[in-house]
Amino acid sequence: MRSDTASGLAPHIRPFPTTAPAGSPQLLFFPHSGSSADSYQGLAGRLADTARPACVQYPGRADRRSSPPFTDVHALADELAEAFAAWHEGGSVVLFGHSLGAAVAYEVIRRTADQRRLVLVASGHPAPSRLRLPSIAPPGDGTGDPDQPLVELLRSLGDDSRLLDHPVARGLFLPVIRGDLAAHGRYRPEPGATIECPVIALMGDSDPLTNPADVQAWQRHTTATLRTHTFRGGHFFTNECAGEVADVVRALCLGVAR
Repeated sequence: MRSDTASGLAPHIRPFPTTAPAGSPQLLFFPHSGSSADSYQGLAGRLADTARPACVQYPGRADRRSSPPFTDVHALADELAEAFAAWHEGGSVVLFGHSLGAAVAYEVIRRTADQRRLVLVASGHPAPSRLRLPSIAPPGDGTGDPDQPLVELLRSLGDDSRLLDHPVARGLFLPVIRGDLAAHGRYRPEPGATIECPVIALMGDSDPLTNPADVQAWQRHTTATLRTHTFRGGHFFTNECAGEVADVVRALCLGVAR
């Protein structure tokens, strides 16, 4: 495997270990709001015998915490599309994005000239044209905990992290996720824009951010095929049903490798 430094990918893409044979599809994860490449180690490990996984590392977190965080999804996609072009070896690639990551992956594909061997897995995200995120603005009267709307949103999405109850960790974590959610909330796709590769849309049956109609609307954003899969759970069904999600992605990787 090429090192990310040697191939000019640092600091954008982090490769994961793989036991997949040479020529297996590449698999690139795009994290959800507030997360980093390390968040996808588990899912990457489940698929390491089938694909050659890696994950995007957004600025402003983990080993890129000294870099200014992104504030615009389109600008982030411009930057990542260049790294993707250097990382892509010309074979089949599955781009897996969860929540915010689905929007970023979609925009990276839009900026890729040859999309014939790409597949987008859009997880936990409505069609871009139907994105509506809840407000995380602090109370208008200036009273109460300004972080409370954000904390309540995270808990409604199934985030039971103890970080939300630890003042120091919360002070480090919440600004990152607040910035990501703000950028995600401002995101709007270019009117009428589509991609030319298949879309596999995944959703949780109790996810408050998606519903079947909004997920089915991904068909408007691709000139190729759309397939949908529904799992038990809320927004983070990828954790609750990790094995089932991995099975869907594994079958997809085996299919595109043929």
